[in-house]
Amino acid sequence: MKKHYKAIFFLIGIAGIVLLAISAWPDEMDWQEFFGPRLIGLMTLLLGLWALIYALHARAFRLVMGEAGAGISRLDLYRICVTGFALNNVTPAGLVGGEPYRILELRNFMSTEKATSSTISFSLTYVIGHILLWLTGILIYFLMGSPADSFVSILLIISAFVLLIICLYFFAFRHRALITPAFRFFSKLPLVGKKAESYAKRHEEAFQEADRCYAEFYGDKKTVYRVILLEYAARLLEAGEYFLIFRYLGVPVRVSGAVLILTLASLLGNLLFMVPMQAGTREGGMAIALDILGVDSVTGVMGGLIYRIRDLFCTLIGILLILLSRKKNK
Repeated sequence: MKKHYKAIFFLIGIAGIVLLAISAWPDEMDWQEFFGPRLIGLMTLLLGLWALIYALHARAFRLVMGEAGAGISRLDLYRICVTGFALNNVTPAGLVGGEPYRILELRNFMSTEKATSSTISFSLTYVIGHILLWLTGILIYFLMGSPADSFVSILLIISAFVLLIICLYFFAFRHRALITPAFRFFSKLPLVGKKAESYAKRHEEAFQEADRCYAEFYGDKKTVYRVILLEYAARLLEAGEYFLIFRYLGVPVRVSGAVLILTLASLLGNLLFMVPMQAGTREGGMAIALDILGVDSVTGVMGGLIYRIRDLFCTLIGILLILLSRKKNK
């Protein structure tokens, strides 16, 4: 990748990390009690958990690429996954940072069209995995007897309805072209319409090839379901992070409770997707879940801070990997 691209992505990452530190740092905390050998042990365990989560993502990405991914090593693919998620984490609207970076990196190993279609396909299955987790968490909430106020219950009912429609639409029309229709839609919008139409005409053949690769992957139902299952498993492991954190803090949270915490935290964070690193929004969703589970606010703050510290480490690792990459685009 060209050096100026690396510099841009690195600066975006650093800005996000600074924002994360500012948003997560409480004014009053007994730091000597908080930081200690036990916390270091917990952080080591959480980072190991996330190493496994990234491995599942990398495996899913490999399945998406099919034979075109034969030339990329497991280490390179793992690096691309980690850096892509780090950039998604620190940029507004999430996919603005990580997905273009993945495409640029994959161009070292395959055609631009295949890199684009593989990245888009992986992102869609990633989203479906997330939706399945949210539906699981919402189901757990109602099985618990709708313990929050009516506003939260109504919001979750509406969310479940919308999420189910998205899932049904995905499974019904997953094999259709995506990129070319998307640019047709953009070409009808004001301000950007003419530029989008002109760009689409110049790259018409490339877009058609990318759509062909996209349709080819989603035509293989068995592989699609395997990828979605891997992404769903990765989400459940993410819930394991909250299970470990609150067990560490002495709160007997069950696995179902951990899934509910992750569901409300990530659902609210994604509804307000323009906030980089979901600063403050994720904590709001987590506070609702902890109130449902009867966890006091002080413990909730400590749990949120531990999550943010781990998040900071993973993001920093991803950003540093961008600088360590020495490959050039073909």
